[in-house]
Amino acid sequence: MSEQAEMQLGVDVGGTSIKGAVVDLGAGDLVGGIHTEPTPPEASPGDVAAAIGRIAAAAGWSGPVGVALPGVLDGSCLRHAPNLSAAWEVVGALACLRAPAGANAVLINDADAAGLAELTYGDTRLDRDGLTIVLTFGTGIGSALLYNGDLIANSELGGLVGSNGRFEEIASGRAISSEELTPVEWARRAQPFFDELEAMLNPNRWVVGGGLSENFDRFASRLMLSKPISVAHLGIHAGVVGAAVAVRRAGLGTTGPAAH
Repeated sequence: MSEQAEMQLGVDVGGTSIKGAVVDLGAGDLVGGIHTEPTPPEASPGDVAAAIGRIAAAAGWSGPVGVALPGVLDGSCLRHAPNLSAAWEVVGALACLRAPAGANAVLINDADAAGLAELTYGDTRLDRDGLTIVLTFGTGIGSALLYNGDLIANSELGGLVGSNGRFEEIASGRAISSEELTPVEWARRAQPFFDELEAMLNPNRWVVGGGLSENFDRFASRLMLSKPISVAHLGIHAGVVGAAVAVRRAGLGTTGPAAH
């Protein structure tokens, strides 16, 4: 890593934990390891902002922060964030995150962050292969749509409902863990989800991220798909890295460890 490397802090807010790391934007590598805080029980905007502040302090970071959030960014509030407090849906709820400890925060949907990381550091064919659907399996199911190198933001495909309920509830990473689903049992629940998306959107490829990326082969091999599927290039760190990339795309400079 050269002294001229461009660094940026990225933070990924999840339903159970909040993870952050300084990212070398040239390579997409984490610098100094992951800092983790448990998601506060109330998961209110103020509580989450305080946790992000502690992560920044632990990383020795000052300056802009990229923050990936599990919901749809709608002006000054967040919609469709079932794993966080209802306080996120109040107008102005995001104000404390956009200025944590006086820094300028850049906010992005968590699955969009994973998609942005994939566009930046993943398969170079993504800029010419038509539609790629990125699905992140964690507390829920997030989604990002990548079309010929562009990110189509704020899709919430995990909210689709099948015969047994919302797919993000019955086929998420949380469902795998809490119900101890085998790969076969998970695939039985997830296959209709993939089938419906394929019928609706006709993607050319699939990318899987989130916690499922750690056991990708065991689970993905049980699906029957007509198009190729692969694990996210940055695996479970894609959200953190994509959040950091979002700051650069917003045109904000770094003032953290890169200057040291």
